[in-house]
Amino acid sequence: MRAGFPVPKASRRFILTLVLSFLLILTPTVLAQSPILPTPKIELPQLSNTDVRTAPVRLDGRELFRVAVAANSESDQPNQTSALDLRVQGIETNLRRFANQSSSGLEVTSAIDSSSNLPIIRVNGQYLMTVTTLDAQLQGQEPAVYAQELTRVIRDGLATARQERQPDNLAAQSGKAIAILGGMFALSWIVSRVQCFLRKRQKRSQTKDPNFSELPPNVPEEASSRTELIVKQQLANRQQRTMRDVQRRSLQLVQLLIWAAGGFIILGLFPQTRSLQPFVLSTPLKVLGVIVSTYLLSRLSDLLIDRIFGALDISQQSTPDVSQRVALRFSTFSRVIKGLVTLAWISVALITILSLLGIEILPLLAGAGIIGIGISLASQNLIKDVINGFLILFEDQYAVGDVIQVGTVSGLVESISLRITQIRNSEGRLITIPNSSITIVENLSKDWSRVDLAIAISYDADVDQAIHLIEKVGEELSHDPDWESKILESPDVLGVENLSNEGVTLRIWIKTQPLQQWHVGREFRKRLKNALDVEGIQIGIPLQSFSVRGAIDDEVFDHHEPQPPKPPASPKNIR
Repeated sequence: MRAGFPVPKASRRFILTLVLSFLLILTPTVLAQSPILPTPKIELPQLSNTDVRTAPVRLDGRELFRVAVAANSESDQPNQTSALDLRVQGIETNLRRFANQSSSGLEVTSAIDSSSNLPIIRVNGQYLMTVTTLDAQLQGQEPAVYAQELTRVIRDGLATARQERQPDNLAAQSGKAIAILGGMFALSWIVSRVQCFLRKRQKRSQTKDPNFSELPPNVPEEASSRTELIVKQQLANRQQRTMRDVQRRSLQLVQLLIWAAGGFIILGLFPQTRSLQPFVLSTPLKVLGVIVSTYLLSRLSDLLIDRIFGALDISQQSTPDVSQRVALRFSTFSRVIKGLVTLAWISVALITILSLLGIEILPLLAGAGIIGIGISLASQNLIKDVINGFLILFEDQYAVGDVIQVGTVSGLVESISLRITQIRNSEGRLITIPNSSITIVENLSKDWSRVDLAIAISYDADVDQAIHLIEKVGEELSHDPDWESKILESPDVLGVENLSNEGVTLRIWIKTQPLQQWHVGREFRKRLKNALDVEGIQIGIPLQSFSVRGAIDDEVFDHHEPQPPKPPASPKNIR
C-alpha cells in the first residue's frame, strides 16, 4: 500500500477486529490488577499514649499480651495500687492457678457477655478475664476478633507452662543448671589463673625494664637525647600502667559477666524462677554496666592514643634537638587528646543512662542548648582559657618538660590542659595558672638554652689577659668529655660590657642544650674562679670616693692618747 492511497474497507475491518480481540484479551488482566473496594468496617477511635495506660501480662516470666485501661481511671494517690496493676495481678494470678492444674484438661474459650456485650475468656469453664474495648483498640481490632486471637495465645502459653512443670522436664532442666554452674566455676577459675599470671609477669617486667632517667650524664651519646629518653620512658610507663589497669578491670568484668550470664540462664530454666530474670537486666544493673563499660572504653582509648603517639618515632630521621622537641609535644598532645576523648565517652554514657531511666533525650538536649548559651555568657573566662590553651598547644609555645616564666612566676611545666597550666617552681611549689591569664610567656628551654654570665674584674687587671683566660677556660670546658655533649657552641666572649665602680665587666655567652644552662653555668664559674686565682687576676670590688667642701679642723681627725697629769712641784725646788 502506497502512502496517500485510501485504505480498503476489508483491511479496515481486519484492523478493527484485531484491536477488539487484543482489548478482550487484556481486559481480565486489567480488571484483576485494579483495586477492589474494601469491605466497610467499624471505625475505631484512634487513641494516643496520653489516653490509655498499658502493661504486659506475663506467665512464668514470658509476656503473653498487653492490657489497657483509661488514663483517667488511674489513682492519683502515690501509695495506692492503680487499676491497671490490679487488673494485671488478677489475670496473672488466674493464669498461674490454671498452669498448676496439670491434671485437668485445657480448654480456652471466649464468649460475648450479654450484660456488658464484651468478650469473656474462660479456661475449663472458669473465668479468666474480660477483653475490653481499649484492649482491642490497642491492637486495632474489634473486641470479638481480638478475643479469638487471645484465646489461641493463652492456650499456647498455658500448654507450655504445664509442660515445663512436669517432673521429667524439671529433672532435665536441673541437669542443665548443674552443668552450667560447673562451667561457671571452671571459667571463673581460668580467669583467676590469668590474673595471677599477669601479676607475675608485671613483677618480672618491672625488674627487667631499663630506667632511662638514671642514665649517667657523662655519656655523650646518651646525654644528647636525655630529655627525649625521659619523655619516652614516661610515655612507656603510662602505656604499661594503662594496659595493666585495662587488663585488671577487664578480667574483673569478665568474672562479673560469667556469673551474671550464668545466673540469668539458670533462672530461665525453671518456670518458678524465670520471673526473677528481669532483675538481672534491671535498670540499676544496666546503669552500672554502662559506667563500667565507659571506664574500660576510656582506658582503652588512652592506651590506643599512647600507642599511636609512641609509634610516631622520628628520632631516626631528625636531629636530636628536633626529635626531643617532638617527643615533648607528643607527650603534651597525648594528655590533651585523652582528656577530650574521655569527656566524649562520659557524654555518651550520660545520654545512655538518661535514656535507660526513661528520660526524653531530645527535649533535654534542647533545654541543654539554651542552658549552655546562658552558661557560656556567664563563663567567658572559661571559654578564654580553652581558646588560649588550644593556641598554646597549636603554636607550640611551650610543652610539658619546658621551663617557662610567666610574669613573676617561673618553673618546670608539669601539666597542660585546655584550661590550665601547672608549673613547679624551684621551691617545689605547684603553681596553677589559667591559660587566659598567660599573655607573655618566656620559654627558657625550647630548642636550646644560653648561659649569660657577667664577670667584673679589677681595674688593675690586664683586660686582654682576662679575656684570653676566659676563652681558654671556655674551650677546655666545651672539649671536656663530660660536658661537650651539653654545649652546642664554643663559649663566646663578647668583651667589655660595662665600666662601673665594681670594675671592668666582661660578658660571656654559652649556648647549651635545653635545661642544661644552669649546670654548665655552675661548672664554668667554678673553673673560671680557679683560673683567675692562678693568674692573680682580682675580682672587681665596689669602690667609693668621698669629697668634702670647706675647711676642716685637723684636730677633729687627730686621735691622741691621754697624758697623765704632771706631779706638783716639790717645795725645795721652789725658790
